[in-house]
Amino acid sequence: MNDATINTGEPADINRHVRELLAKHHSIAAIWCTDDVGGVRLHLTEEQAWEVLQEVDDHHDAEWGITWTTLETVADDLYPEPADEQEA
Repeated sequence: MNDATINTGEPADINRHVRELLAKHHSIAAIWCTDDVGGVRLHLTEEQAWEVLQEVDDHHDAEWGITWTTLETVADDLYPEPADEQEA
């Protein structure tokens, strides 16, 4: 995400820009990224982590929100941990 740019050619802080846009509409949002998924499942590629986020976004329970457990559960469902990592 840090490689995004906004008109200046400088790296953009995506979270800041999203929060500013949401504030204009008196809205909030929790922002999760592929780095968060990678933090709970080290064996996933960037693309796999993105697929986990998309699945979470499409199917999370609005009563409970999105949590670290949500990321872990969906990652496990889509891409189970290799046997050698489960033993560690």
